[in-house]
Parts: sequence; structure tokens; C-alpha cells
Amino acid sequence: MRLRFKVFNKARPTSRLGVCLTRDAVLVIDEQASTRLYTRAISAQETPASALVALIEQQQWQGRGLALTLGRGWYQQLQVPRPALPDEELLQALPWCVGELINEPVDSLVFDYIDLPPAPNGEARIAVYYSARAPLAALVEAVTPLCPLLTIGVDELAMANLLPPENHDLVLYKAPGQELTLLFIHQQQWLFSRIIRGFQSLDDDSVAVEEFNFDTLLLELQRSIDYATGQLKLAAPEHWYLALPDRITPALQQSINRVFNMQAHSLTEGKLPPEALPALGILRRGD
Repeated sequence: MRLRFKVFNKARPTSRLGVCLTRDAVLVIDEQASTRLYTRAISAQETPASALVALIEQQQWQGRGLALTLGRGWYQQLQVPRPALPDEELLQALPWCVGELINEPVDSLVFDYIDLPPAPNGEARIAVYYSARAPLAALVEAVTPLCPLLTIGVDELAMANLLPPENHDLVLYKAPGQELTLLFIHQQQWLFSRIIRGFQSLDDDSVAVEEFNFDTLLLELQRSIDYATGQLKLAAPEHWYLALPDRITPALQQSINRVFNMQAHSLTEGKLPPEALPALGILRRGD
């Protein structure tokens, strides 16, 4: 699943880089060596665009195609009834369809959407994603002389590409500086997500694993599952996946198995940190 942001798309070259842009760092996966993560922190003297350009030049990636995914701090999402418009007209009409729900000038934003399963009452719905246009335009202007920009997506949609195409899945995802996120994904289609607040310490190495209250976390998971299956009428997840720091994963897997009788699989397995997975996932989109 991807966002189109068609104004930015270019032709696909044969060699690609998956890029995840957070507020603090640029993270890159080279599809030719997909178990290695390249990272550059964005200093106070840099913009995200200049940091990415510096990393491209440092690694001599000129000419490689860039598949860019935005971290959560870069976009907003809202869900609305689907207007009765053809796909090509709906994309153009999004700013006016949701303008009253947004506290920013719509001409300063770039929009895209994905279709969602019908609401319990049968109403067609979409998830609308929007992001500030100016920083994305600056990024495009800075990098396209060096590398073609293939697509722009968002992290939670890119993560769906890492999962088997036939499953009903639940994913717990925690990147540094972001809140814990629960995702419902069906056949690589994003269905629902919820921010679970109060668990920032999961990626704090100074906190011992024994100090975590996993029972509280599991209670929040149960509430989210009950809402998704009861109110939204989504199918219960058949497979659970964890995108969490390696030191936390085994203890949480044991707790999930004890409470839910489910085996939770790790998406990291000691190879890549959780924050790298959106960059890997956006590369998998065309596989």
C-alpha cells in the first residue's frame, strides 16, 4: 500500500533506496544490501532536505531511485465518508472535501487517500493523509538533481508490505521518539491504527526490562482489539507481529503468549531496528 502524492512521482529506475524521514533523522535502506541501515541525524543547522542530500553525496548514491516514507511527525490522518466521485476526481477534490476538518490552509498541504472497508452501517469510507507542502517541495527540489524521487508514502502503510499477503495481522510498532502504535492489517491493507500512550520507555535503555508493566500494555491491547472487532467489525487478528527493541521483545512475547495464547513474531530479529522497517517496507511495495 502506498500514497500516491502524484505531483512528486517519477519514472522507476532499476536500483532503489528506501528512505524513512523522521523529525530527527534520515534512515536509508539500500535494496542491494537490505540488512544494513544508513542513518544521519538532522542537526540544528540542517534541514531534512540538506541532511538527505549530504547522505546521498557521502554514500555516492547519485542516480539511485528514492522511495520515501514519512514518519509520524510528518503527516496527519483522518477518516471520512467516501465522496461519490471517481478516483481521479476524488484525489483532486480532497482539499475541499476535508477542508472544514483541518485547521490549516488546504493550499499549504498535499493530500492523498486510501479506501477503507465499509463502516458497520455499510457506508463507504476513506482514510485521508495530508502533509505540509512546503517542506516536501523543498525536499523534492533538493534531491531530484541527484536522484529521481519515485514515490512518497507514510510509515504505517509501508509497514504493511512486510507482512504475508493473505493474513489478518496485528502489529505493535515503536520507533524512538514516537508513541507505541498498534496496527490492524489485512492482506497488506491498512485497516486501523491506534496510538497507545504511556510506553515511551520501551526504547529507553536505562530502564530495566523487569521494570516494565506489561500487564498494563496488554490491557490496552485488549481494549484496542475489542474496539476494532466490536465497533468497527474488523476480523480478529490471526497473527501478531512486534516491531520493538530487541531487548524488550522476548519478555513481551512471553506475556502475550500467557495472556492471549498467541505467538507474536518479531519483525526485527536482531537484523534491523524498528525505525528502519518503514524504509524496508516501502521497498517491498513493488515486490
